[in-house]
Amino acid sequence: MIVPGAYHCALQCLILLLILSSCTSRYRLELFLVEGDSRSKVKVEKSEYFVGAVLGDPLSEDKVAPGDGNCLVIVTGSRGESLGSRPEDVVSFDRYDRYRVFFELPSEIKPAAIPLKDRSFVQQLGRYDLSADDKMFFPADGRLIVDSVSGGRLFGSIEGRYENHQKASIAFEGKFKAKIAD
Repeated sequence: MIVPGAYHCALQCLILLLILSSCTSRYRLELFLVEGDSRSKVKVEKSEYFVGAVLGDPLSEDKVAPGDGNCLVIVTGSRGESLGSRPEDVVSFDRYDRYRVFFELPSEIKPAAIPLKDRSFVQQLGRYDLSADDKMFFPADGRLIVDSVSGGRLFGSIEGRYENHQKASIAFEGKFKAKIAD
């Protein structure tokens, strides 16, 4: 026989667990890289935040320059498909794709949708078989959404497609967090 007080307590605990799980799923930070037909989950490995900065020349060493805004740079990494994975290949190795994504933010950061056009670019890291021009991607469309700023962290989402000068495209979609204060 179930005691009415115990049943009521168990029901309250179940409701509390459901509420907590629904709150955490809203902030699930999953960021994806889309290359052609391939979609892979990426991890934000590192973030850098520059106060009083704007985007510089993407093809120079100084990709961030002094200015009246703020810049956020995130480094993403994901395990790509195995190269040399055909049955007839003797040697194969895993590919690890890394990108630096540059965003220029307003001087006052608050929840908002920021268009990527002229305020963002992506640099592919590694891939020494490609020229510097082939590794630079510029926004074709999309936006960065600043969801919130809390505890020295920016919580945001991105929906953006980038192209290099040869019209090869990549896209980022999903949520991420980045450190913006020490």
